[in-house]
Amino acid sequence: MQALRFEKTGSLDNLSLVQIDKPSLAPGEALVRVRAAGINGSDAAAVLGILPFVTTPRTPGRDFSGEVVEALDHAGITLQEWTGADVWGTGSDRGFTSDGTFAEFVKVPVMALSRKPKTLGHTEAASMTLPWLCAWITVDTLANIKKGDNVIIIGARGGIGSAAAQLCKDRGARIFGTYSSLANVTPPSYVTPIELTSGTAIREAIAKEGLQNKIDVLLDCAGYETPFNDALFTMTPVGTGRVVVMAAHAKDGLFPINMRTFYTKALTMKGMKSSMLDSSEIKEFLDELSSKIDSGAFEGPKEVKPVNMEDIDAVRAALQEILTRAARVRPVIVP
Repeated sequence: MQALRFEKTGSLDNLSLVQIDKPSLAPGEALVRVRAAGINGSDAAAVLGILPFVTTPRTPGRDFSGEVVEALDHAGITLQEWTGADVWGTGSDRGFTSDGTFAEFVKVPVMALSRKPKTLGHTEAASMTLPWLCAWITVDTLANIKKGDNVIIIGARGGIGSAAAQLCKDRGARIFGTYSSLANVTPPSYVTPIELTSGTAIREAIAKEGLQNKIDVLLDCAGYETPFNDALFTMTPVGTGRVVVMAAHAKDGLFPINMRTFYTKALTMKGMKSSMLDSSEIKEFLDELSSKIDSGAFEGPKEVKPVNMEDIDAVRAALQEILTRAARVRPVIVP
């Protein structure tokens, strides 16, 4: 089968299209023909060597949508109920320490199989699994957002930020979202947009709404110090404020935090780790998400950008765009 592969880390030029053996199945595993594979920043980071736990040689890719070719139970007997099923998935160590989804086929534990939404095509489905998983972990597990919370999402246009906004809306929170520019952007009606025109744009917008010292939750999906510290200034000082961080774009992973603001607000900060849920927990979430998309409770992406896996220059460009957040439309590799 064809697959994208890197033998060593350090440069996107190390990624190449190669011919490798199709995965062989053990009992309890399924073989999925990949119809689309979402591109995430962590995929680019894996190739570049930014993530120290990645092993080589490796096929990157965490997200997928496709069709089950074969599935075996724990006795090695074919599971006919899964054969031909349209499925989607994400997460685990796939693409890091086991081969990922930038290939024609990928093997998946049967217990992790989740049927993709019927109302979405493969490219749309593959573009949203990891961003929505990250958003779910952030909103549900880490921030525990509830009805009546005032929430600021830094980076509301991105995949994780826009998914988090839908999840916050579903829970009855009031949402403020930051945008680097509102040119050619139409925020959803349930998000109060804040355009980052200055280093104090967030505090000024929140004060205008009469909510200074009343922000309960800050979700940082962007990883830039100025808006982060500006937003800290708006948070509640009564010890209930929650901050969740899921990005830091400095090469060394560092940026300064105004600790005086942080401790005078008595805030709690947590980091989001997408692999903190096991396969069964991810399946449970994806099953629920699929149901809510098909029911219309949640919206899938309005647009995606298919990238032919055989066009290695386009693949590298898409990885670079997603890493630097330059992509306006989420790219998806199509084998």
